[in-house]
Amino acid sequence: RNLENSLNKTKSSEASQEVSVETKKLFVTGLSFYTSEKTLRAAFEGFGELVEVKVIIDKISKRSKGYAFIEYTTEEAASAALKEMNGKIINGWMIVVDVAKTTPPRYNTGRARPSA
Repeated sequence: RNLENSLNKTKSSEASQEVSVETKKLFVTGLSFYTSEKTLRAAFEGFGELVEVKVIIDKISKRSKGYAFIEYTTEEAASAALKEMNGKIINGWMIVVDVAKTTPPRYNTGRARPSA
């Protein structure tokens, strides 16, 4: 009975998690190195108005690192895009779409960096 209750709780929490995403920013990984911001914008703009599409570029090779951030104006659009685009193929590669994690600000502790 306890196992059954815990399974029901898990199912209900998963269902409520799917209904709404409490963020407007998504993390997309599994991108081809040749996928451009223009290509991503075209793939994701059908779900709602986009604020920003940012493919992360390697500073040395000037090539995509294979992931990007996509920001929508509404949480509803982000939620719809998350559900629909996860596992889709773009430029021959299967992408993974997830909620972007917010990174806490890095505080300087006042200690000097150790020299290499």
